[in-house]
Amino acid sequence: MDPSPESQGCDASVIIQSTPNNKAEKDHPDNLSLAGDGFDTVIKAKAAVDAVPSCRNKVSCADILAMATRDVIALAGGPSYAVELGRLDGLSSTASSVNGHLPKPTFNLNQLNAMFASHGLTQTDMIALSGMSP
Repeated sequence: MDPSPESQGCDASVIIQSTPNNKAEKDHPDNLSLAGDGFDTVIKAKAAVDAVPSCRNKVSCADILAMATRDVIALAGGPSYAVELGRLDGLSSTASSVNGHLPKPTFNLNQLNAMFASHGLTQTDMIALSGMSP
């Protein structure tokens, strides 16, 4: 895992709020369907962990999101799996960074394959991440 500040992706930057000078990722039209209560849950979990003095600033929101995703998959009857920890939370979030990185609902198979391939992912990865059955 690349902990450098240049790495982006699983960095929880979608939780960062917009400011008067910056429209954040979560406010890009492609992300408006993300559940706000999910963000609140992660923020509350982070606050609970940070309330323990020996744990303060030791667990990132990005790791909380990864563990919560694993747990929801298991609770829904899917597999449980080990989650590698150590992600760093993103420090920047811009709506413009979303452009071209999320599939549109109108994409056909070739467009989906091309978009996922541009991120180094296979069609099998795309199917798994989309929650579809092959």
